[in-house]
Amino acid sequence: MESQGTKKRDKKDFHPKNLFRIIQYSLQGLQYFFQYERSAIVYLVASILGLMGAWMLHMSPMEWLVIILLLVMILSAELLNTAIEAVCNLVSPEYNPYVKIAKDCGSAATFVLSTVGIAVGLVMYIPKIIELVETFW
Repeated sequence: MESQGTKKRDKKDFHPKNLFRIIQYSLQGLQYFFQYERSAIVYLVASILGLMGAWMLHMSPMEWLVIILLLVMILSAELLNTAIEAVCNLVSPEYNPYVKIAKDCGSAATFVLSTVGIAVGLVMYIPKIIELVETFW
């Protein structure tokens, strides 16, 4: 017998079709982000430059891991910020000080992560660039 506090799980929750739908919805979110958000262009350009630089500067596997983790974290923050903005625009199309706080905080989360990414990038790339320049002098 089922108690009041427990919910019986439906077996269809674990069907592979549901997993496919989840992946499909996630890909639609990515498609929306890259199709309609201005920050997506900045993210793509910075990511491509960062990855090309890592390849050209022969980053170590651990450095590659750090770069990829930072890029994924920044992309995740951008996606969450986009979701926050969409919900805020739906709930309150007109100006609302609480909506402003939510949007500003979402944007700040992306800004903080991006700033950390830039700082870590500088720490990783500058010594390698200096080393490369010194080999030509």
